[in-house]
Amino acid sequence: LIPLVDAPGVPVIHAADYLDERDRLLAAGHITVIGAGQSGAEIFLDLLRTRPEGRERIHWLARTEAFAPMEYSKLGLEHFTPDYTRYFHALTEPTRDRLVATQWQLHKGIAAPTLAAIHEELYHRTLHGGWPDAVLTPGVLVRTAGRLSSTQIELHLEHLQQGTRSRLTTDAVVLATGYRERPVDRILAGLDPYMRRDNSERPRVDDRFRLILDPSITGSGCHIYVQNAALHAHGVGTPDLGLAAWRSATILNTLTGKEPYPLPDRTAFTTFGLTPRQPQVPPAHQERTLTPLTDHK
Repeated sequence: LIPLVDAPGVPVIHAADYLDERDRLLAAGHITVIGAGQSGAEIFLDLLRTRPEGRERIHWLARTEAFAPMEYSKLGLEHFTPDYTRYFHALTEPTRDRLVATQWQLHKGIAAPTLAAIHEELYHRTLHGGWPDAVLTPGVLVRTAGRLSSTQIELHLEHLQQGTRSRLTTDAVVLATGYRERPVDRILAGLDPYMRRDNSERPRVDDRFRLILDPSITGSGCHIYVQNAALHAHGVGTPDLGLAAWRSATILNTLTGKEPYPLPDRTAFTTFGLTPRQPQVPPAHQERTLTPLTDHK
């Protein structure tokens, strides 16, 4: 096999470049999409709609165990609240790591309407007795990949549940595999002697989004705050933009030592843990005591 980078004539693109490379991909005889997130699903659907019935020649592969819907119920979304963030932060490190690995459907699943549209498109292609030439297989790991020639790619696959292996020859690959988190070690290299790390050598971050540093630094009142850099410490809501205002307000309140941004004590109907917290009703929602009018004569 020829390494992928040594023969750039065959399209192997990241999902981020799909629209720029779409015409080139459509000209390929066989296309493989790898990744079962929203981007992979939308790309598969778009390709499917452009291919002739019975001659679609598309594979959709994913390492996850299913082409699963995003958890988007109202109570499910309470995992993206300050209440859950505080609860998660107080858990032990092994428990936090286990939870992050199992909560992928909260942020890596596929929108239910997209899944429905894919199924509908596939179903319509069976109405006249045919069957689409489209293969959708979850639970598959791509072990290696290389170029067979200037026009084809060979993928070495392993089914994680069956323990079986096979090869797939394709003419183009779309990598809908997401993005790698950029490490902060280089940025924080100067603080390395003072930084406290967990058992996996990740920076420890307190509940106010401050790096936990040696007392020789924090004892003087100096702190370093981080945003979207502690999934291991604050859970799935770490990169969520819906929590950005709360994180920023928490940081500013801590910096000023005051409360210029009043924050609610309760943000979820779910009680995470066995110790319930009493809800604090914002003043604007409290019942007002009416003062009787006095009739002055």
